[in-house]
Amino acid sequence: MRGDDRWAGGDGGRGTPFEDVEDVAGLGPLPDGLQPEVRDFVRALRGLFKATGKSLRQFAAYHHVSPPSVSRYLSGKRLPDKNFIDALLKSACKAHGVDISPDVQAYAYRLHREALLAQQPGRYRLQMASDKLEEAILAREQAELQIRDLTLSVSDQKRELNRLERQQREIARSAAEERGRTAAQIEVYRGRQRDLEAQCHELRGEIDRLEAELEQAERDRDDARARCAELERKLASTEEDAEREELEERVAEVRREMADASQTAQGRLVELQRAAREAERLRDQATREAQAKLEHADAVVEEVRAKAAQAAADYETNLNKRREQAERDLAARQARAEQRLAEMEDRAEQLRLEAERLQKNAADREWRPIKPLYVPPRTT
Repeated sequence: MRGDDRWAGGDGGRGTPFEDVEDVAGLGPLPDGLQPEVRDFVRALRGLFKATGKSLRQFAAYHHVSPPSVSRYLSGKRLPDKNFIDALLKSACKAHGVDISPDVQAYAYRLHREALLAQQPGRYRLQMASDKLEEAILAREQAELQIRDLTLSVSDQKRELNRLERQQREIARSAAEERGRTAAQIEVYRGRQRDLEAQCHELRGEIDRLEAELEQAERDRDDARARCAELERKLASTEEDAEREELEERVAEVRREMADASQTAQGRLVELQRAAREAERLRDQATREAQAKLEHADAVVEEVRAKAAQAAADYETNLNKRREQAERDLAARQARAEQRLAEMEDRAEQLRLEAERLQKNAADREWRPIKPLYVPPRTT
């Protein structure tokens, strides 16, 4: 994958998958009014974030950063510190299986410093002082390591020199004790002695050189310590200035937010007032409509009441008429029943008389008795 040339130093973009981007899925567009240095830095951050392949919440959870802070960093609302940049670089390089190259790191750091200088000079001075202190601490540690190595080398060289000097003394003593040896043997002893003297001389020179380097390393260490102390004092002063500047920036940001909130609240107030007026108008209209409907309902109720009263009166009249008619019908039915009963009684009387007459006639003719006819009982 070919990346942005600016991320790769002088290799033409080969070997790096990173590029500066502005539009990233899950992130809103960059706000207008960002300073050019800040916009360039945020575009670089977005390119690294895109290369991680993580969502905002996944990245925040993995690196123990709050999601709102990550959102503010990637939108240019607030500039992060170097730790956040290092986390982005580490995650992006790990996602693509590449190492963090010095060129990539230097490019991200440079954009960060330029953005700080443009937007927060106090934090820029603090960052530069912190970088210098970090370099001084590294130099001091290197000097201390060098001192330790030189001390060990001097000690080793001195032990070697002592060993050679002991050998030289032993050779001189042996040569003094054996004066009866031949001139050739004496010459061998002298050659060995000259070689040892040369080695001792060389070792002394090496020891002197190492001791000089050790003294220089100790001076460098002391200078580094003094520089660290001075840089720590400057850093403390710069931190106070940066904190004051950041506080002022936050105050300004809060004031801007308060102004925006006030403007929004004012707009909402206007909308609420307009809504209140509309609600009052609707309430008046509803009241008038309700009053009209109530008056109409009262008229309908009165009309229904009148109709109900008329219906009740008509019902009472009809009921009386029906009662009177029923009474007349009952009287007529009773009269007819009484008339029918009288007719039946007359008929029964006639039948009885006829039966008596027939019985009498039969007796007169001396006929055998016959079973009298059935005579229904007299009804009273």
